[in-house]
Amino acid sequence: MESLWTTFGVVAVVVVAVLVLVALFLAIKLVRKHRQVHQPGVPVPTKAAYWISLAYTVFPFDLLPDPVYFDDIVVLTSGLVYVSRSLTKKARDDRQAS
Repeated sequence: MESLWTTFGVVAVVVVAVLVLVALFLAIKLVRKHRQVHQPGVPVPTKAAYWISLAYTVFPFDLLPDPVYFDDIVVLTSGLVYVSRSLTKKARDDRQAS
């Protein structure tokens, strides 16, 4: 029985470590969007999504307990997708206006 708990503990540590790395990767990707988000003409909802997703990850309030980073990953991924699509749409609209 002790071996089962040891195996479970190792698996749990590996899963948490992977989730932390994924959340860190997504946060870095979102931070790299900083210059693009703060250009003139970027819609306010895009800026809000950028800041809210980063704030949710940094601040200690969570929907799920802190060792479970799944909610942070979902918020970061959603923010990154929304910001990327919004910036792509803005660039396409700017090209068509030219």
